Amino acid sequence: MTQYMKRCLVNDKEQKQISIANRGLAYGDGLFTTAKIVDGQIEYLSSHIQRLFLGCENLGLTSLNTADLTEKLIGIAKPYSLAVLKVIVTAGSGGRGYARSTDSINDLIITVHDYPQHYDDLAINGITLGNSTQKLGINPMLSGLKHLNRLEQVLLRQELTDSPLDDLIVANVNDEVVEATSANLFFWLDGKLCTPEITHSGVNGIMRQLILKKYPDTIIRQFTFNELTKVSAMFICNCIMGVMPVKQYNDQCLSIALPQTVRDTVNQQHKKPL
Repeated sequence: MTQYMKRCLVNDKEQKQISIANRGLAYGDGLFTTAKIVDGQIEYLSSHIQRLFLGCENLGLTSLNTADLTEKLIGIAKPYSLAVLKVIVTAGSGGRGYARSTDSINDLIITVHDYPQHYDDLAINGITLGNSTQKLGINPMLSGLKHLNRLEQVLLRQELTDSPLDDLIVANVNDEVVEATSANLFFWLDGKLCTPEITHSGVNGIMRQLILKKYPDTIIRQFTFNELTKVSAMFICNCIMGVMPVKQYNDQCLSIALPQTVRDTVNQQHKKPL
């Protein structure tokens, strides 16, 4: 389903072009975050700002002016009743090869897109999941970061396009379950809420962090696909889809009651400032 771009700003200018020397294009040298706009406000805005700030620190990019960025994003979101906001920070242009220029300045790209309306129906009825045949690499240097090197996710999405399922669960090369193609994974095993450890690979999503705060007894460890055959309920999550219940995993039908309880809890949190 095509999602159209409503607006695009590059370094505060209304345009849709960047330099061919941009390091985000050349090397994936940067990071991004994607947020949901509801009634002119950005859900979990402070968490998204923190993600960008900490990501810049981890990648050694020029530090962000978080107050300025916050004010800017608030203004951009106001006209939209329901939309998706994406903020990309790249290392700008310059430098020879992999080496950045010593005086490089970040480029800031802000886009607004249509909200995928089918998410609302899927959240009520549940989705179908299977296992990906592809595996993520081990990359502790970048693990947890929403960096611009997303070729693994591009290949996963190609696999999903050829599948009748709504999404796929992917493991890393050590056969440790990590996440879905673009969302974190939670499930109930032996009556306890669990989520995979993502030290070696994967993204530490904002929704994942929120759920772990709301459910501090969640078990976080390495899991295998074989263990997932024994789950009683499951959901995937990110900041756009929220909590998405799974009605069927491979050939196993699952209850969506527990995931919907978590979704209700998260939806209540939307009404509180973060």
